[in-house]
Amino acid sequence: MKIAVCVHLYYVEMFQEITFYLDNFCDISYDLYFTIPQENKVFLPVLKGRYPHAKVIVTDNVGFDIYPFLCFLKEINLDYYDVVFKLHSKKDIPIEFSRNGVDLSGSKWRDYMFQALMGSQQRVKYVMRIMERHPHIGMVCAREVLLRGSAMIAQDIDLIKVEAAMQECKLLIREWEYVAGSIFAVRSKLLKPLKNRNYLKADFPPYFPRDWNGLPYCLERVFGCLVSAQGMVIGGLPPV
Repeated sequence: MKIAVCVHLYYVEMFQEITFYLDNFCDISYDLYFTIPQENKVFLPVLKGRYPHAKVIVTDNVGFDIYPFLCFLKEINLDYYDVVFKLHSKKDIPIEFSRNGVDLSGSKWRDYMFQALMGSQQRVKYVMRIMERHPHIGMVCAREVLLRGSAMIAQDIDLIKVEAAMQECKLLIREWEYVAGSIFAVRSKLLKPLKNRNYLKADFPPYFPRDWNGLPYCLERVFGCLVSAQGMVIGGLPPV
């Protein structure tokens, strides 16, 4: 299977930790892409020194990790790849925070997400075996951050906004589910409706005042809901 790994590097201080996980792809062929905001261009020598063959996409600093991922989608041919890993630098959560009855505060949220997908060389291979052998599974993520049900999702966002974003992608919601934190592996073909919508920088609101119903948060939910909308399911994995 052909794999693309997209890493959004906003917090450059997380680079070393991310390289630990990327090194677990050592026995698997993949194409590596980094998206970075304009202000992090000074970090390019370090990045290219570690990954000289990586493709780097410099973006405007809007839309958190969501707009840069859409910029990545515009750059690639989704028909060329089978699976896309969406990763990004995620800082510790400085407050007490839990979902699904699981404590996600501090570094736990990030640890669960990366460990589930890339915690070891064996785990990366296992994720790929899932994609190869189970065609009904469209996305894989950490089970601790896989949120299901409209009541759960409605705690954080106006569901009407999410439905509208889905309709703009010409999709209808079948199941309410999404990956909190938007770190996952997904079949590339499922991303085509999102790419075809062709979101622009101007579609994304400024960071402040923060709008928790804004487009980045809606699209985070769309990433999950588009899986069932296209007849597949999301698989949640425990950490290594």
